[in-house]
Amino acid sequence: MLKFGLKTRMTVSISLLTAGLLSILAVSTLVYFGNQIKQLNFTQQFAMVSAIAEQIDDRLATSQTELVATAGTLSKGVINNPAALRNFFAGRPDTLAMFDNGLFLFSAKGDLVSGNPLDPMIVGKNYAHRDYFKNTVTTQKPQISEPFTSAQTHGHPIIMLTAPILDKSGEVLAVLAGSIDLTRNNFLTRLGKIRLGERGYLYLFNTKRVMIVHPDGSRVFKQDVPVGANVVYDKAIGGFEGTGETVNSRKVPMISSFKKLKTTGWILAGNFPQSEAFAPITQAKRYVLIALVIVFLISVLVVSLSMNLLTAPLISFTQQIRTLAGKKGAMTAPLTVETDDEIGVLGEAFNHLLRELDEQKRELKRQLDFSQILIDIIPIPVFYKDNEGRYLGCNQAFLDFHGVSRNKFVGKTVYEVAPSELAAVYHRADLELASSGGMQVYETKAKMSDGRARDVMFFKTTFPAPDGACGGLLGVMLDITERKQAEVALQSQKEFAESLVMNSTVPTFVLDREHRVIIWNRALEALTGIKPAAVLGSKELWRIFYQTERPVLADMVLDGDLESIPKYYDNHQMSELISGGVQAQGRYRDPHGNWHYISISSAPIRDSEGELVGAIQIMEDITERKQAQDAHEKTRRQLQLILDAAGEGINGVDMDGRITFVNPAAAQMVGWTQEDLLGQNQHALMHHSKADGTLFPERECPISVACYSGIPQQGTDELFWRKDGTSFYVEYNCSPIREDGKLVGAVVIYKDMTERRQAEDQLLKLSQAVMQSPVSIMITDTSGTIEYVNPRFCQVSGYSAEEVIGQNPRLFKSGKTSPEHYKNMWETVTSGRVWSGEIYNRKKNGETHWEQATISPIRNSAGAISHYMAFKEDIADRKKLEEQLRQSQKMEAIGQLAGGVAHDFNNILTVILGFGQMLQQSLSEDDPRYEHMLQILEAADRATQLTKSLLAFSRKQVMLLQQVELNDLTRKHTKFLVRIIGEDVTLKTCLSQEPLPVMADSGQVEQVLMNLVANARDAMPGGGELWIKTESVQLDIEFYRQHGYGAPGRYALITVSDTGHGMNVATQQKIFEPFFTTKSPGRGTGLGLSIVYGIVKQHGGYVTISSQIGSGTTFSIYLPLLSEKVRLVEKSQSSLPSGGSETILVVEDDAAVGRLVESVLKRYGYQVILADSGEKALEYYDAKWSEISLALLDVIMPKMNGKQLCEELRRRTPTLKVLFLSGYTADLIKDKGIFMEGVDIMKKPAKPVELARKVREMLDA
Repeated sequence: MLKFGLKTRMTVSISLLTAGLLSILAVSTLVYFGNQIKQLNFTQQFAMVSAIAEQIDDRLATSQTELVATAGTLSKGVINNPAALRNFFAGRPDTLAMFDNGLFLFSAKGDLVSGNPLDPMIVGKNYAHRDYFKNTVTTQKPQISEPFTSAQTHGHPIIMLTAPILDKSGEVLAVLAGSIDLTRNNFLTRLGKIRLGERGYLYLFNTKRVMIVHPDGSRVFKQDVPVGANVVYDKAIGGFEGTGETVNSRKVPMISSFKKLKTTGWILAGNFPQSEAFAPITQAKRYVLIALVIVFLISVLVVSLSMNLLTAPLISFTQQIRTLAGKKGAMTAPLTVETDDEIGVLGEAFNHLLRELDEQKRELKRQLDFSQILIDIIPIPVFYKDNEGRYLGCNQAFLDFHGVSRNKFVGKTVYEVAPSELAAVYHRADLELASSGGMQVYETKAKMSDGRARDVMFFKTTFPAPDGACGGLLGVMLDITERKQAEVALQSQKEFAESLVMNSTVPTFVLDREHRVIIWNRALEALTGIKPAAVLGSKELWRIFYQTERPVLADMVLDGDLESIPKYYDNHQMSELISGGVQAQGRYRDPHGNWHYISISSAPIRDSEGELVGAIQIMEDITERKQAQDAHEKTRRQLQLILDAAGEGINGVDMDGRITFVNPAAAQMVGWTQEDLLGQNQHALMHHSKADGTLFPERECPISVACYSGIPQQGTDELFWRKDGTSFYVEYNCSPIREDGKLVGAVVIYKDMTERRQAEDQLLKLSQAVMQSPVSIMITDTSGTIEYVNPRFCQVSGYSAEEVIGQNPRLFKSGKTSPEHYKNMWETVTSGRVWSGEIYNRKKNGETHWEQATISPIRNSAGAISHYMAFKEDIADRKKLEEQLRQSQKMEAIGQLAGGVAHDFNNILTVILGFGQMLQQSLSEDDPRYEHMLQILEAADRATQLTKSLLAFSRKQVMLLQQVELNDLTRKHTKFLVRIIGEDVTLKTCLSQEPLPVMADSGQVEQVLMNLVANARDAMPGGGELWIKTESVQLDIEFYRQHGYGAPGRYALITVSDTGHGMNVATQQKIFEPFFTTKSPGRGTGLGLSIVYGIVKQHGGYVTISSQIGSGTTFSIYLPLLSEKVRLVEKSQSSLPSGGSETILVVEDDAAVGRLVESVLKRYGYQVILADSGEKALEYYDAKWSEISLALLDVIMPKMNGKQLCEELRRRTPTLKVLFLSGYTADLIKDKGIFMEGVDIMKKPAKPVELARKVREMLDA
C-alpha cells in the first residue's frame, strides 16, 4: 500500500476543494451562455430567411405584374397575325430577360400559338390539361404554377406565370405565359448559391414535398424527404414558421428556419449545421476546461510551495543523511542545517564526526593516487599481483595492450585474462619467482585484445608484505615483436637478393669496395665457362674478358672514374634510372673462339647510410639482335629505293597518326619536303578539313580508322590539302601494319585524281541537270519513239519511265489539239528548226492539262539529226492565274461603273430628299399633300439603300471602323440569323477559342453574314445544315499561287458552309457580279453577294468560294487580324441642330445639289457663298476670306477636284475648316490623303437635319 507524507495529503485535499468550487461556477456559466447563443442564432436565422422570402415574393409579384402589363398590350388583331406576334415577342427584350425560359401565347383552347424562343416541336400542341392553364381560364386571374417538367426539347423543370387576355365581353381570348427554368441562373436558382456561414444553405419546396430550389441540382423537382425523416420539415408543411433544432434527411444535425411565401405558398428553408452554429459554445467549453485544469495545477503548486516552506528543514536534513549513507569512499561535505532548533544542534554534532573521517580518507587517497600516476606514465606495460596470483593493479599501457578497462581486470587471475596455454607459462614463471625470489627475465608470447600474437620479454620481481613476507610480485612486459620481425626480414632479404642474382638469366657479377668478385652467377659461368670458385675473391677480371690489362666497367663505376669510359667503350651512355649507372656495348670472344656482341650495364651498390660498398655489372649477349638489325637496315635501304622510284604518294603513320616515312612523290603532291613531313601528324597537316571548310574529325579519317581498328580502308574521293592551301582529290588505299600480331600503324598509298574528277564532275552535272530539272524532258529517235524521260516527266504525266520508253508521244494526246497543230510541229522539227507552242495533253489518270513545249533536234558528230529533245512545262497554274486576272479586272470594271452610277444617283437623291424634307416640314399633317410627300421620301430612302448596295460592291461606301472581336460579333448575330433561316435549316457554329480582333464596321460584317446565310437558306429548300466557323490562319505564298492575290500575314477566317445543291464553275465565276442571280424573277436583286464582295474588299480582306454540284457551297472570308488594340468611334448625335450666322463657302458642280445646300444652310441662318467650280471658289475666297468660317466642298469636280481645292484654301488659311460632301468618302480618306485636323467628311445623300448638325459641330469644334 502506498504511503503519502503529510505534505502530500495536505496539498491534495486543498487542491481538490478549490477545483470542485470552480467547476460548479464554470458549469453554471456555460449553461447560461449556451442558451443565449442558441436563442440569438434562432432569431437571426429566422429574420434572414423571412427577409429573403419577402424578396422572392416581390420578384414573383413584379414578374407577374410585368406579364399582366405585357398581356394588356396584345390586341385581337395582333394575336391572329403570326408576323405581328413575332415582331411583338422580338420587341420585348426586357420581358424576355425576366423569363429566361421564354414567353408563350396560348389560345383560349390551350393551343400554343407563338412564343420566343419558339421550339418547332411544341408549336400547335394543346396544353389545356396543364393546371396553370385551367386555373387561369377558370379564375380569369394571373397564376403561378407549381414546378413541372417542360415539354420543350431540353425537358428541364420549370414554373409558369400566366396572365389572361380578355376580350371586351370579359371572355378569355388568350393566355400569355412566362416561364422560368429551375436549372438556369435566375433569381430563384440563385437561392441555392447563398451560403449561411461555411456550410449552411437555403432551399425552396412546396407543400407536396417537391424540391423547387436546392444547392444540389440533382435534388431539384424530387420528393426525397419522406415523412418522419425531418421533424421540423414536417411541422413546416403543417404550417409552422420559425426556427428549431432537427436532424435533416441526410442525418446531419441542423438549425432549420422556415418561412412560407405569400405569393405561392411555397416554403423557404434555411439549414445551418449545428456543429458550426454551436461552435462558440463548444469553444467556450474547451476554454473553461483548460482554465479549470490550469487553476487546479496552480492551486496544487501554491499549496505544494506552502508545504515546502513548513517542512523544508526536516526534509533537507533527512535527504542529506540518506545521500551521505549512499556514498562509498567519496569525500563528504558537511550537512547544511539553517535552523537553530534541535535539528540544528544534531546537524552540527554529525558534521564534526564527518570531518575527522574525511581527513583520514584524504591522506590515504593521496598516497594511492601518487603511486598510480607514477605507474601510468611508464609507456611499458606494468602490473602487480598478490600472493594468490590475482591482479592488484596495472598501468594504462598494460590495459591498452589487453584492451580491457581497469575495473574488469583487477581481481582476476592470469587464467581469466589470457589463453590457457599462455596462462600456464605465465603461472609457472610466477611460482618460480615466488619460491626463488630475486629478478626474473624471460621471452614468450602474448596476445593483444584483437587476437594478434606478439613477442614479449617479461621482467619480474617480488615486493614484501607488511609482515615482511612476500606480498606479491611486480612485473614489466616489453613488446619485442618489431625487433624480431626486422631480424627475420633482414635475413630473408639477404638470401633472396643472393638467389635473385645467382639465378638470373642475364650474366651478372658483383664487386665489393676492394674490387674483389663476391658474386659470379650461373649465367655468367655459362657465358665464360669459368666456375665461381675460380674467380671469387679475384681482382683481375680483365684476364677473362680482354687480352690486355684494363679495368672492366664495374671497376670504373666503383672508382668513380666515369671520364675514362669513352677511352674503352665507343658506344656508351649514362643510365637515366640509376644515379651513377652506365650502359655500354662491346665485343667478347668466348673460350671457343666465337665472338659475341655484348650489352653491358653497371651500377654502384650503396648501404643504408649511402656509403659505396660495391658495384654490379650485367652482361647481355645481343649478337642475334645485332645481326637482325643489320639485315633489317639492308632491307630498309632496298625498300627506300623502291619508295623513291614509285609514282604514287606513299607514306607510313604510327598509331598516333605521325608520319614515319614518306616517298618523294607524296612530298611533291602536297608541296612539303620529306624532312618537313617526317614526324608530323598526317591528318592535321594534309587531311584536316572537308571541302566546305569545316573541320574533318580525326576519328572519321579512314587513315585513323585503319590504325585503331586494323581494317584496311580504300576510296576514290578523299580530299587532301597542299602546303599552299589548295586541295586535291585522291584515290587511296590504307592498310594497317602489324608487328608480331600487334597493330603499330598503317601505310597509305594515294594518287592525285584531280583531272579525272573534273571530267566526272562535268558528266555528273549534265546528268543531274536533266534528272533534277523542274521541266519535263523527253528524248525520241527520228521516228518519234521515246528513248528517255526525266523524273519530272513521270511526275507530271503519271507514267513511269518503263511505261513510256519505246512508245510514241501520241500516247499523251487529249483529242482537243487540232491535227494541223501537230503537223506544223512535226514539219518544223524534221526540218532542223526549233518548235515552241502550247499543247493540251492527257495524263495517265485521264486528267487533261496545258503544257508549254519546246522541241529541238539533236545532231550527231556528222551533223545529221539523230534525236529530238522536248522540254515541256505544266502551265495549268499560269492559265488559272490568267483567268483569275481577267475575272478580277472584270469585277473591278463593274465596280467602277457601279460606283460611278451610285455617285451620280446620290447627287439626284440628295436633291430629292433635301427639298422633299423641307417641303414636308412646311406642310401640316392634315394636308393631303403631306401623305404624298411621305410616299416620295420613302421611295427616295429605298433608292438610297440601292445606292448603298452599289457603293458596297464598288467599295466606295463610308465605314465606321472600330476594333471588333469576331467571335463575339458572330455569337451575338447568330440569334438573329436563326430567325431568318427557317425551321428546316439547322444552324451550327464552331467558334475559335483564340480571340480574333479585327478593324471593321460591325454593321457591315453582320450584313455579310446575313447575305451569306440568306443565300445558303435559299440553296436548301428542303432543309439541311448550315455551318459558321471562325479561326485564325496565316496566308503565305501558296495562297497567292492558288488564287492570284493575298498579302502574306495573319487573318481571321469566317467560313459559311451549307449542304445545298451547290453550283457549277461557270456560276462561281459570275457569282459576285451585281444583278447576277440564279433565283427566279422577283426572289432576288442579284446584289447580295456583290455587296459581300465589296464590303470584304473595302475591309482589306478576301473572299473565296468552293462548291460542287450536289455537295454544297462554302464561302471563306479573310479579314486582317489586329496586332494591337485600336478603336475608332464616331460620335452619335441625336439632338436637334441649332443654326448660326457664320459665312459658309459652298462649292458644288451639280447645280441642283448646290441650290439645296444653299437653301438648307440659309434656313438655319447661315450666310452662303455658292460656287460651281474650284476656280470660282478661289476667286470668292480671295475676296471674302476673312468672313468665311467653313468651306463645304464636293469631292469629284471637273478641272480642280475637292482635294486640290482644299489644299489651295488651306495654303491660304491653314486653320480653315473644311467639310467634304460626297459618296466617295472612303476612297477619299484612303487614296486622296486628305485626312487632317479641321477636315471632315459627310456622305451623300445627306438629309438637311444631318447636314445642319454636322456644320454646327465643325463650327463649334
